[in-house]
Amino acid sequence: MSSSRRMTNIKVSKAVKPVTSISSKYSIGYRYVRADSEPNWSQKIKEKPGDASILASKPAITINYNSTILDALEKMSQYNVRGLVVVDTKQLLRGIVMATDLVNYLGGGEFYNIIQKRYAKNLFNAIQNEKISSIMNSMPVFVKTSNKLTDIIKIMAVNSLGMLPVVDEQSKVFGVITEHDIVKHITYKNTGKKVSSIMTSNIVAAYDNDTLKRAAQLMSLYGFRRIPVISISLPEIIGIVSAKDFINYFGSHEAFKNLSSYDIEEILSTPLTQIMKKEINTINENADIGDAAAEMINNNTNSLIVTNDNNEAVGIITERDVLMSLALR
Repeated sequence: MSSSRRMTNIKVSKAVKPVTSISSKYSIGYRYVRADSEPNWSQKIKEKPGDASILASKPAITINYNSTILDALEKMSQYNVRGLVVVDTKQLLRGIVMATDLVNYLGGGEFYNIIQKRYAKNLFNAIQNEKISSIMNSMPVFVKTSNKLTDIIKIMAVNSLGMLPVVDEQSKVFGVITEHDIVKHITYKNTGKKVSSIMTSNIVAAYDNDTLKRAAQLMSLYGFRRIPVISISLPEIIGIVSAKDFINYFGSHEAFKNLSSYDIEEILSTPLTQIMKKEINTINENADIGDAAAEMINNNTNSLIVTNDNNEAVGIITERDVLMSLALR
């Protein structure tokens, strides 16, 4: 039997208690890396100075720090990326803005206060006039082209980062490194660890009768870029909604069709099923972590729903889980 499958509806195991509340932050089983931990590279990985220049996706998709929120939405949607490197006219690093920052701004978290208070919830004014400098990380962690692979993994793991800008010796932006780039670069075979040993069993999820706003709030509160959608009538996962889906909905201007007002709450009341993907990638809980990494690469996804032998959902595994499992002894 194959350890992975591509499915539509997946029954949720009775042992799983989905986390769907936005009123308080539950413990959801994150495995944080100690600052003094070192990656365990017994996997025949050879590293050398300059690994960052080899791993980096280049050129980086950049945006000027004076650009607007709308500019960022359109560019992120156009290039289908999880984040943009913010630069000045000399291509020097000024910051970084992620899809999750934009989800936060468009209804998910504290940045939404800017739209409410400064723009009285007027969506068009809020995205056409507000600069990305308001929501970007102006002091991003970055690496140089000379950094080694182990350094990069440690920096990502310790800081819980999914994307790192790479700068050259002149401090100009050279490219970016994502978790996905590293997973692609390393071939995992027979790690000896099962998926069940690193999966998160408390699945943060939205319901199929939830709105875009609810999904945005869940992503912002729990820090996930992608969450399952569960049927309110049956204990089944019926789809996946991601920060990219949210960004593409706004960045492609699809969100602006058929509006009767400029009030952002009108768009945020849209059923999230309108933007979710129905196809769900899974991995068996007894599969090797290496198989999970391969499935993520083959399906171009950063997470997999973990199932038992009865094809019931029992957890979720992400690229970050894979990298952190290798970073810990």
